[in-house]
Amino acid sequence: MKTQIAAFSTLSLLSIFLPLHAAETTLVNDDPAANATALVPTAGNGGNDLSPAEWTTVASPPNAASWILGTTGVGYETSPNSGTSYSALLDLDLRAQMQNRSATAYIRIPFTVEKATLEGTRALFLDMKYDDGFVAYLNGQRVAAANAPSSLSASSSALSNNSDANALQFERFDISSFISLLNDGPNMLAIHGLNDGVTSSDFLVLPRLIATDALPPVWPNLQIGTPITTASSPVALTHAPDGSNRLFIVERGGIIRIWDGGRLRTFLDLRSRVNTNDSGGDERGLLGLAFSPRYATNGQFYVNYISSNSSPRGATVISRFTVNPVNADDGVETSEEVLLVITQPEPNHNGGQINFGPDGFLYIGMGDGGGAGDVHGSRGNGQANDTFLGKMLRIDVEGTPDPGLPYAVPNDNPFLLDPQVPDEIWAFGLRNPWRWSFDRKTGDMYIADVGQYEWEEVNFVPASSTGGENFQWRRIEGFNTFNAGTQITKGTSTDPVFEYDHNAGSSITGGYVYRGQEHPRMEGIYFFGDYNSGRIWGLQQDPSGNWIDRQLLDTSLRISSFGEDERGNLYVASLFTGAIHRLSDTRGENYLQVTSASFTPAGEARIGFGAEIGKQYQLQFSANLQSWNDVGRASRATDFDSELTGTLPGPAPAEAYFRVVELAN
Repeated sequence: MKTQIAAFSTLSLLSIFLPLHAAETTLVNDDPAANATALVPTAGNGGNDLSPAEWTTVASPPNAASWILGTTGVGYETSPNSGTSYSALLDLDLRAQMQNRSATAYIRIPFTVEKATLEGTRALFLDMKYDDGFVAYLNGQRVAAANAPSSLSASSSALSNNSDANALQFERFDISSFISLLNDGPNMLAIHGLNDGVTSSDFLVLPRLIATDALPPVWPNLQIGTPITTASSPVALTHAPDGSNRLFIVERGGIIRIWDGGRLRTFLDLRSRVNTNDSGGDERGLLGLAFSPRYATNGQFYVNYISSNSSPRGATVISRFTVNPVNADDGVETSEEVLLVITQPEPNHNGGQINFGPDGFLYIGMGDGGGAGDVHGSRGNGQANDTFLGKMLRIDVEGTPDPGLPYAVPNDNPFLLDPQVPDEIWAFGLRNPWRWSFDRKTGDMYIADVGQYEWEEVNFVPASSTGGENFQWRRIEGFNTFNAGTQITKGTSTDPVFEYDHNAGSSITGGYVYRGQEHPRMEGIYFFGDYNSGRIWGLQQDPSGNWIDRQLLDTSLRISSFGEDERGNLYVASLFTGAIHRLSDTRGENYLQVTSASFTPAGEARIGFGAEIGKQYQLQFSANLQSWNDVGRASRATDFDSELTGTLPGPAPAEAYFRVVELAN
């Protein structure tokens, strides 16, 4: 019997290879504004009795005469002169119909799709400016929602408030899975707009619908599984570049542990030197660890801690240590060389992360010194010229030191020619960069900066940067003005690439770009989370260079750090429980590839293949590649590597073809 085998899915698969350039077609525009009609449903205008099917399709609703004609945006504004006024965005004003009367508005936006556009569309995005919530329908089917209750009616309101500042920024929703709903010709985008109450002072719905010929970004089905180990108040996770693939766990209390699959071992004990007892909650302690790029030969590593001994007490200390040359698991406490001491005025906002860049220099992320609102000095530490606080520093700790210093200043640091700025400063304007990292493949830098009262942010610095960025704290928080009186006088003002408000979380924890080999769908995505809400997001760029985010998990973790091992696997730590989890996807690197196959003359087949955990698979055979029949029972995968077996009914044909089919759940 001759056999041929294949493994494939009956479902559409998304390629992770994206074109360099994407053609976009705006189906519903915001400028010029698209035509629209709106209705604030009441008993008198027949809106209370409308079902979604009656007003969300191309067909005219039964009470069409009651709808108001205009263009987007739709809403109202009672404070037109405020800094976050919607007045300039509004054409179809509903204040008379809505305020003190209703929290719901129905909006219909007709549009046309040409055949060529329809045939070339590979991704579909709905961009929304909204206050406070919405449910969107495409040709009668629900496709996206935000702050919406599970059950909708003509009197529904938003579940929570979307701040005015946030509402002025487009939020993107990937609705590519609904491309099949588009019609060649007339279409209808319908939106159930939701205010957070009938007495609200403003309301906004402004959509933009974009089709592109590039495939949408790929996202993993992120998993954290059971903890791999447990430590005491872990605040940093990293690895040594020595081929050992050990994971080093920094405990806030002053100990660095080693995990390599077994029991934790102590690598370094600095408890007698580390300050964790003063006020300041969880923010003081042993905070950072970085290994020399030449660690395999020089055995040197560096730590960042808050001191209980040095003068003044509570200062940030950057020190170098050396590993025991005859015991790779023993960092020598007596080998400490103090390189830098930075006075801290408050017990919080210490930063703590240190990393070697692709250039071989040590980068040190410093917080603004603590307190609320960076009230130190006339402009705050983030913008002050005479302090390391609120800055990113860059020093050479492996070359020949400069005279009078235990380190050298790189000769291309951006402020060397500015006599007002310390030479070590590489960037200005940080509040508390709680975890930042370099992409090990590209050299790009990602900085998660903790916000004050409303906004958390992610900053991106491309590998091509020569430094000199100013991330604008305390003038700016996220994309929003925090202290308008603070002047930006040094560096280049640089906006974040992503922000979220305190409805989603209130203390960002930065992570890493995944560059491991086991989970292709995670490749190139920056993973980060929030300490207070436990949520984990992914962030990546689409083919047009736009930043796309997605919430991937909502956990109960107090996310204190992410980490990366030598192979590029990613980890997440929870402060209070000490649990450390490995991030993974439900698909592995061999997804839908045959990994083994065996057959017997009696017609028994045994096929090994790469599967997606949780998906169901069926083995099938054919004698002619035209008709296929099931062999054996369908099976649900519990691991990346799965196997199906089956025996052909009756005598084995001269030739048989086998395939594995992924079934729809």
